[in-house]
Amino acid sequence: MARSQDKTEKPTDRRKRDARREGRVAKSQEVGAALSLIGLVLTVRFLGPRAGDAIASQSARLFANADLGLEAGVANGVGNMVLVGLIPFLGLSVLLGIAGGVGQVGFSLAPKALQPKLSNLSFKRGLQKLKPSTAAWELVRSVIKLGGLFLVVWGPMQAWLPTIGAPLGLLSGIESTGSQITGIIIRAAILAVVIAGADYAVVRFRQGKELKMTKEELKKEMKDQDGDPLIKGQRRRRAAEMTRGRMLIDVALADIVVTNPTHLSVALRYDADEGAPKVLAKGAGDIAKKIRHEAYRNGVTVLEDKPLARALFRKVKVGSFVPAALYEAVAVVLAVAYRRRGRRAA
Repeated sequence: MARSQDKTEKPTDRRKRDARREGRVAKSQEVGAALSLIGLVLTVRFLGPRAGDAIASQSARLFANADLGLEAGVANGVGNMVLVGLIPFLGLSVLLGIAGGVGQVGFSLAPKALQPKLSNLSFKRGLQKLKPSTAAWELVRSVIKLGGLFLVVWGPMQAWLPTIGAPLGLLSGIESTGSQITGIIIRAAILAVVIAGADYAVVRFRQGKELKMTKEELKKEMKDQDGDPLIKGQRRRRAAEMTRGRMLIDVALADIVVTNPTHLSVALRYDADEGAPKVLAKGAGDIAKKIRHEAYRNGVTVLEDKPLARALFRKVKVGSFVPAALYEAVAVVLAVAYRRRGRRAA
C-alpha cells in the first residue's frame, strides 16, 4: 500500500467521482449544527417576543381562574400553545441543518457506502482509521466545544441566578427569562459557527490529502482511461468538433462551394503555387448547411453541381488535393466563380 507521504499528485476527476460514489466526501457535521442554531436564533429573535407574550397571557388566565375550578383546562391550553409555538422554532432549525449537509456535498447518493461490507467490521481496519492527526483534532474540537459551552452558559447564569428569588411580576419574570435564554442561544450560535468553520477546513484538508495519488497510481489511471471506450469516444467527439470548427473557418478562404444542392457542400480553393485545387471543407446535412451559410456570409460563390459535389464528397478528404480525374469538372466551376468575382469587382 502506498504511504501517504508518497502521494504527491493531485487527484484526477475520475478519482473524485469514485470517492463521491463511495460516500467519501468532505462533510462536516458541525456545519449543520451551526446552521440549526442560527435558525433557532432567527426564530427566537423574530417570533420569540410574540410567543412569550402569548404564553404570559395564557399563564395570567391560569392564575386568574384558579378559584373557578378551571385549572386543568387552562393548563392544557397553555401546554398546547407551547407545543404549537415550538414548531416554527424547531422547523427552521431542522431545515437549515439539512441545508448545511446538502450545501457541502449537494444531493449525493452513495449506493456503495450503503452496501454492507465485512471488511468494515474489521478491528484492525477500525484502528487504522484512528490516525493520530484525526484523533488529535477530535480531542481539540471536543475540548473547545465543552469549554466554550461552559463560558457561554456560566456567564449569563451568574447574572441570572440572583434574580430568581426577586419579587418580579409574571410578565417581567417571563421577559427576563426569555432575554437570558436568547442571549445564551446567540452566544452558542457564534461558538458553533467558529467551530464549524474550523472543522470544515480540517475536513477539506484531510479529504484532499486522502485523495492525492502516487505517481504510479496516476500513470495507471491514465493508462486505464486510454483504453476506456467512453474516454475514447469523448476524445473522438472533441477532435471532430475541433476539426469542424477549423473547417468552417476555412470556408472564407475558398473560391467556390459546390452543392448537391441541399444535402452536400464542398468548398474548393485553387492556388497556382500548389498545382491543384484543394478541398477546404465538406459536409452533409447540417454541416453542409453551415458551410453554405459561411460561404454566403463571406461572399464565396455557391454553385449547384450534383455529380461533382457527390464525387468530391466521396473521393477527397478535407485538406487533400482534387484527383486528376476531376480536374476538368473542377476547372469549369472555378471558371464560373472567377467570372462572378470579376463582375462583382467591376
